[in-house]
Amino acid sequence: MAPMKPSNRRLYESPAPSQAHNESANATFGGCFNANSSWTPGRNGQNIAPIFQSTPKQSHAPYKYSSSWRHNTPGSGSSRNRCSEGGAVRLRLIDLELNEAPSSSNTSHNRSLRSTLPVWAIDEQGGVSASVTLKEVLSNESLIEFATDKNGCRFLQEQYPATSDGGIHDEIFRKMVEDREMFLSMCRNMFGNFFVQRMVECSNAEEQEIVMEHLITDMFSLCLDKSACRVIQLAIQKLETHLASRLASELRDADLVRLSIDQNGNHVIQKIIKTLPVSAWDYIVKFFCNDENLIAVCQDKYGCRVVQSTIEKLSEDPQTECYNQRLSLLQQLMVGITRNCNQLASNEFANYVVQHVVKCDGAMEKFRDIIIEQCLLRNLLSMSQEKYASHVVEVAFLRAPHRLAFDMMEEIFEGYIPHPETNRDALDILLFHQYGNYVIQQMINICCKAILGNTERHLEQKEVEQYTKWLERIKERVARNSHRLERFSSGKKIIEALHGSSTGSPMALPENQYH
Repeated sequence: MAPMKPSNRRLYESPAPSQAHNESANATFGGCFNANSSWTPGRNGQNIAPIFQSTPKQSHAPYKYSSSWRHNTPGSGSSRNRCSEGGAVRLRLIDLELNEAPSSSNTSHNRSLRSTLPVWAIDEQGGVSASVTLKEVLSNESLIEFATDKNGCRFLQEQYPATSDGGIHDEIFRKMVEDREMFLSMCRNMFGNFFVQRMVECSNAEEQEIVMEHLITDMFSLCLDKSACRVIQLAIQKLETHLASRLASELRDADLVRLSIDQNGNHVIQKIIKTLPVSAWDYIVKFFCNDENLIAVCQDKYGCRVVQSTIEKLSEDPQTECYNQRLSLLQQLMVGITRNCNQLASNEFANYVVQHVVKCDGAMEKFRDIIIEQCLLRNLLSMSQEKYASHVVEVAFLRAPHRLAFDMMEEIFEGYIPHPETNRDALDILLFHQYGNYVIQQMINICCKAILGNTERHLEQKEVEQYTKWLERIKERVARNSHRLERFSSGKKIIEALHGSSTGSPMALPENQYH
């Protein structure tokens, strides 16, 4: 879904950009220092934690069947193009190359889309003839040809009986799973995977166990495949819990960093977390509790979403099952996030993980306050001047409880000693900074909301008076520098926001904004 683009062009939600440059921002810092501590600028330009590569775990355990037909192994060549009666070679319809061969670079792609349907099954439009039946497909040994063709695969999905009937359903399922390698190749096929998904969706208990036995033999590789990862996700969702948990447990010793940052594998990890009981994937949380693993995953455009999904699930409704176990795992994960907060907040993608913690309610409020108290306070000036950490500061201003919002405001106004030569303080620096100005806009927004009573919690009169004083101080400083601020678009927005506060209709900064 394409994001909307408000005028202030700020980005708050986790992205899925075409390229991932996991680099910390190069921030510029003003010449003033924290009056209450030996302040030093936040760490910048840090290298990303190494992403570990390991050989995927391969399982070569033999698979066993309880029924006699499962022991049958088909002859070489799973697609046989011989007529069942005459013995003559049956031609397959291929997209004809008329007069000239394709010269574009898409030749291989065009070949992959050519029809694999046998001639006898095709109508005048190139689709499956209306007279074709599943029995004919089986009798002509054309099941694989249909499954690997766009129209043929759609035909199989529509005609495949939803329940085991002792007939055509069972025979098709047997044909598809009797050769494990052929079944796995169908999972990886751009069309065949959809029919495999249909089979999984309609499978009974015995069939589900067979599917699980096949998938578990090459679980890691299937998770990384564009087509097969869809089959794995559906299997996790549709198989009986104990079977789906067996699939998930197969990844216990796998390279979870690679899976989490892979454009296909990350969806499998998220499906496991969102679908299965926490006992089936607690090893994932424990893996993230290692600092190197956590940083490597959080600093990736796909991995940051995996960690956010983990936090969402662990902090879910206390009334749901295994809450105490989930809360214990959440605390372990948050220790790592808090410990590495400065590095995560400064990263292009990891900053969304910190934002997510700050924005969550319920059980996460405790961790939100810890992040603000231990990571943000006494570092607001430096973080507000970083490209990505400034987003975290804005969200913290917006979501902080009043006592912490008070401390944050006071730090910006009084927490830094002005530069001895220029006499510039933190407010001056942020007003004219390319990232810091957004923090000032958010401060104006928060003050206006408090004064107008647009807050979730009712504020006492003395609290409203404090917000009014802060707003007046910003107004006075902006008025003093208005001739300089008017030269910049960001300065104009600050002036507009203050003008709106005077008329009773402040310019509210939406919580979710996009570049």
